[in-house]
Amino acid sequence: MKREALAVAAEGASTPEDVDRIAHVLAGAPGGPFRMMDKVGLDVVLDIEEHYAATRPGVPTGPRELLRSYVEQGRFGVKSGRGFYHDYH
Repeated sequence: MKREALAVAAEGASTPEDVDRIAHVLAGAPGGPFRMMDKVGLDVVLDIEEHYAATRPGVPTGPRELLRSYVEQGRFGVKSGRGFYHDYH
């Protein structure tokens, strides 16, 4: 679900907020995949995705590029006060 959510956002088909809202409405999830990634840390999620891609050639690059852009801006999620969301102060 995480990788698909990232792909949808990377392609510009939806926003993190909309994906999380859909997850809440359809699955009753208290937070969606983007809130969860912010809690884990976007640098950690990127590391996981990089490892996965290294073992599976052909994995789309869009999700990792999206994560990398946030990490390069210092937006790590909860631990930096800003990630996909920025209400962690």
